[in-house]
Amino acid sequence: MSFFQNIKNQLAGLKIKSKLKKNTRKKEFHNLESSKSIGILFDTLQEKNHSVVKKFAEDLSQKGYKVQTVGWVNANELPDFGVAQKIVFYTNKDVKWSGEPIIPELIEFINTKFDLLFVLTKSEHLSIKYITQVSLASCKVGSLVDNCEHLDLMIDQGKNNSMENLISESLKYLSQIKK
Repeated sequence: MSFFQNIKNQLAGLKIKSKLKKNTRKKEFHNLESSKSIGILFDTLQEKNHSVVKKFAEDLSQKGYKVQTVGWVNANELPDFGVAQKIVFYTNKDVKWSGEPIIPELIEFINTKFDLLFVLTKSEHLSIKYITQVSLASCKVGSLVDNCEHLDLMIDQGKNNSMENLISESLKYLSQIKK
């Protein structure tokens, strides 16, 4: 990591800490039975991520959950994902240098008090970190990675780092754990 990138990350971390002091969330564990609203945050770094998350979100919606999905595209312009998307996509132009969102859809996503937030990425992008840490979701679920203290349930995927495995392991544990 370059010297300037390191300074940028440290300044962004200070900005996140400042935001967290002003905007505290109510931590509460939720399993699949106790959840009504679910947020999903993912990246499109692998082409298949979009279709995997779209199917996951549709499955959750069919089971009666209120689902909102946000996907990060590592570009300055959105590619054409087709019409009638229920996923909010954002690019690098939609966030400040610190990762802080500047578009209303992302700000609303952060301020929504989801019962569960699935963080389906291991990306270290500042916007992913910002959204995950500042989100008001009651319970945050994601992959076990370095610096994952912002998650409430961390899934150790072992050698299978696929998004499909992260989803299935998360659902398995959230189904088994009783509240």
